[in-house]
Amino acid sequence: MDRVLLHTCCAPCSASAIPLLADKYKITTLWFNPNIFPEKEYLLRKQTWLSYSKLFDIETKEIEADWVGSEEKYGQLWLNKAIESDKGRCYYCYESRLEETARIAKKLSIYNFSTTLLSSPYQKHETIKKIAECLAEKYELNFIYIDPRKDFYAGVNSVKKIGLYSQRYCGCRISIR
Repeated sequence: MDRVLLHTCCAPCSASAIPLLADKYKITTLWFNPNIFPEKEYLLRKQTWLSYSKLFDIETKEIEADWVGSEEKYGQLWLNKAIESDKGRCYYCYESRLEETARIAKKLSIYNFSTTLLSSPYQKHETIKKIAECLAEKYELNFIYIDPRKDFYAGVNSVKKIGLYSQRYCGCRISIR
C-alpha cells in the first residue's frame, strides 16, 4: 500500500478527510500549524488532534511551532509575514504549511501528500489545490487531491460526539473576529 503524508489542521477536518484516503493509502499525518492563535488555542487544538489520532490509531508527526511559550512574539511575527505576503495572508498560511508538508514528505521518502485543509467549505479550496500542485512539482511528489467538503459537518459532529473540542474559527489572529 502506498503511503501518504497528510497535513492535518485539526480533528474536525481530519474526520471527513481521512476516510477518503484510508482505503488506498497508509496514512501518516503531520501536525504543523503555526498560524493558530492564541497559544492556548494552539495547544488545545494540538491536544485534541493527538487524542483523536490515538483513538483511531493514526500515525502522526509533530513539528512544534517555534513561538510556543512566546505568544506576543508569535502573534506579531506570523501575522506580519502573512500580511506582508504579496499574495495575501490566507495564501501565505496555506503555502507555508503545505510547503513544510511537502518538505517533510520528501525527507521521509513518502511520495504522496495531501491536506485536511480541503475539508472545510470555509477555506479557499481552489487556492489550496493550486498551491499543493505547484509544491508537488517542486518536490517531485504526488499531490493527492480529495474533496471531503460534503462530509465536513458529519466529521465535525463525529468529533463533538466523542467529546473532543471543535473550534469556531480558522486559526489566525484575524480570523478570530
